[in-house]
Amino acid sequence: MKAKIFILLIVLTGLFSCDTLITEISPDDLPETTSKLVVQSFISPQATRINVVVTESIPLFGESSSSTSVIKNAVVKMSGGGKEVTLLYDSTSQLYTIEKTKFPIVASETYKLSVSDGKRSVTSTCTVPANQVTIKSYVLDTAYLSRRNGPDTALTVKMIWQDIPGESNYYRVRANMDVEYSILEGTNPDNFEEKRVRNRFSINWDDNSGRSDFQNDVNLDGTSFTSPLGRGFLPSSLLYTSSDGTKYYAKQKLKLIALVMEVNNTEKSYYDYHQSLRLNDRTDNPFAEPVLVFNNIEGGLGCFAAYNNKQLIYRP
Repeated sequence: MKAKIFILLIVLTGLFSCDTLITEISPDDLPETTSKLVVQSFISPQATRINVVVTESIPLFGESSSSTSVIKNAVVKMSGGGKEVTLLYDSTSQLYTIEKTKFPIVASETYKLSVSDGKRSVTSTCTVPANQVTIKSYVLDTAYLSRRNGPDTALTVKMIWQDIPGESNYYRVRANMDVEYSILEGTNPDNFEEKRVRNRFSINWDDNSGRSDFQNDVNLDGTSFTSPLGRGFLPSSLLYTSSDGTKYYAKQKLKLIALVMEVNNTEKSYYDYHQSLRLNDRTDNPFAEPVLVFNNIEGGLGCFAAYNNKQLIYRP
């Protein structure tokens, strides 16, 4: 009988001890719950427009005060070279923008960006890299690949450029192609009409080779750099299904209009920001520590940085 009573006391003690696991935390000890302005803008002397995206962060506890994260009523100003301009909001693209002709971006110049929505204000500065790289050569080819929807043709590209000696450099390679092809308009062969259209397709980089579209010249000053292999898939034959279920394939008569290859000489902040975003996207291990996203916006979040762009256009 005593043994049963002893066991009962242990069970009751365990049940009541659960209360000690509950800890009350004062609201003053919780992290800040207010949202912050998030600003993103990358300027270049070669860009046709200056664009600034302004949103707000989602608080750790609670909800954002607006129905959308895009801030539409901000005052966005940029200054540099003894001039200051106010960027206007474009509702179509949902960003603040101004034409290059109204505020030219100059290499080696330092620019300041300020954003305010009446309650919150943030600032940041950046300096445009002085030099452009020299693209020494490139290799173009085609590849016939098997994809989920069947075989497809890709245009491949690889670039080699010369590092700018005597300075620290951070590079990003980009490329896209303008392709003209045919589509059919109509519902059946009796009213099909061929129409020529033109679209731009991005080149995607394969970094499995050990090279990346982001590179730097640490311990490699003055050497030649090689891009990873880039692939751009060309439009495949389009399938049309008529009202009676008959299927038709349109030969698209592909024509490459231009291949635009770019090597950007970027600020370190531009490089660090994009690299941190990439590392966050590639963290598949649920036990891995999160990577902090680079931030150079004082009072807020995001990145304001510059790059000097070098383009090489191949026209068949």
